Amino acid sequence: MKRRTRRAAIATLASLLTATVALAGCADGGARSRASDDGTPVRGGTLVYRAAGGTKSNDPATTTGYGLAVPLRGVVDSLVFHTADGDFAPWLATKWKVNANATRYEFTLRRDVTFSNGEKLDAAAVKLSYQALRKGGAKYAVANQWIGDLKRIRTPDDHTVVFEFNRPNSGFLQAASSMVLGIVAPETARLPFERRQNGRSIIGSGPFVISESRGDEGYTLTKREDYHWPPAPARNQGPAYLDKIEVRHIQDNSIAAAELRSGGLDLLHNTEPADKTAFASSDEITIRREPLPGAALGFAVNTGQPGLDERAVRRALSLAIDRKAVLARASAIDKPATSAYAASNPFHTDLSDKIVTDVAEARRLLDAAGWRPGPDGVRTKNGTRLSFTLVYSPSTISHEPNIAVVQSQWRAIGVELTFGSLTQAELNQRLQSGDYSFAWASGTRPDADVLRSIYGGLDPELDKVFAGILAEPDVAKRKKLAVKAASIILDEAYFIPLYDFIQPLAYRTTTHLPLFEATHLPWLGDAWVSKQ
Repeated sequence: MKRRTRRAAIATLASLLTATVALAGCADGGARSRASDDGTPVRGGTLVYRAAGGTKSNDPATTTGYGLAVPLRGVVDSLVFHTADGDFAPWLATKWKVNANATRYEFTLRRDVTFSNGEKLDAAAVKLSYQALRKGGAKYAVANQWIGDLKRIRTPDDHTVVFEFNRPNSGFLQAASSMVLGIVAPETARLPFERRQNGRSIIGSGPFVISESRGDEGYTLTKREDYHWPPAPARNQGPAYLDKIEVRHIQDNSIAAAELRSGGLDLLHNTEPADKTAFASSDEITIRREPLPGAALGFAVNTGQPGLDERAVRRALSLAIDRKAVLARASAIDKPATSAYAASNPFHTDLSDKIVTDVAEARRLLDAAGWRPGPDGVRTKNGTRLSFTLVYSPSTISHEPNIAVVQSQWRAIGVELTFGSLTQAELNQRLQSGDYSFAWASGTRPDADVLRSIYGGLDPELDKVFAGILAEPDVAKRKKLAVKAASIILDEAYFIPLYDFIQPLAYRTTTHLPLFEATHLPWLGDAWVSKQ
């Protein structure tokens, strides 16, 4: 894009494109089927989970996509727990203090926590876990952006860790609650980045350990019998109810849906629109209905591409989309976007008046900007065609029918769109190099700061607002700034929103998930299965 900082920001988005890793919503997700937390928990058994877009890496700090994060959340604990209603509760830290301008965070740690290799959790271990991410630099781009402008980490004693920042970072407490910043054992923290990505290399203090890695096929988690430090809101304050979690990387959504129906799977991430609709009316399957409380879903614009560097073109593209038609193709449970933030983000404000359809105005804007229809109907100017590419990861494949609707609507105004999935490595390369027009974008963080990961470094005025969000600890004032940030993004059409994505986490009613984080990740230490 125009500046390296912008390319880096979009690159951090690559692992967030789960349509999406990350959010405040009701605990049962508005499910039609019976509640997931009724009855008496059953100890033992194996939960079989399908994750879409699987990789060989089980490193939580690089696994920012929702579906892959679901089981890995059971491997690492965090300093604090972010509840579904937006509060923060004790976890590895029993208490914490934040100074008036959010430049200093002090955490008091529990004294009885160990990692699965026997190492003790103390202030030095927490410091080393964070330092490993800082040392990894761009390889941990998302983690380091969430950490922010860190000055130093102090350890006054074995059970106190203090984070000091060069500039205010009002979003750090939320970041510290995330799986991405989950604490790993010193043995893992000392590993080079490449070795951390191998199968069973991640050692955490969570209720499960990675006991088997099957490469691209998946892996197995086994419970820790000595675990007794879950987040404060957890019903189960001891070892996990489940004996094992078997993670299968099934790439085909239809096959995965059939497995869920037959009982071959207990829980799955990602499914086709038709299956989402069917699951929503099933008596045997629960599907969560709450949008991920991060950013809305749509196209992040590369303003460094010819044509997209013109506001008139970007605005025309947004105006040309009939989102009702796109939603009609999506599923019965997805919801229209009403801001750059998802509606369930606690910092969302309805800006629907900025997301409208006006095809006549779209054509007028393109005409006025000098873009004229060519022989094949695609508009051109000075030898440049309005032909664009959309890139995304394999986890977005289920959205391709919806993207095709946008493709057809743009074709009607003389704009060509091509799209297709890339491997994660290919996607990262394309995003870093700027060789794309649009990135399939969302974000999975329940904080006003979520948009900075996608749009930071793009617009000086917008960057000032992002800096203001980080510097403002007052929630009401942060929300006003969030409105301003979303307004700039929509007015300038840096983002072309489509809908608030309902994260398709579907599970049989024999699968019980009593507790969800604000990120909509289920706390699997409380999970249990009632099937025989």
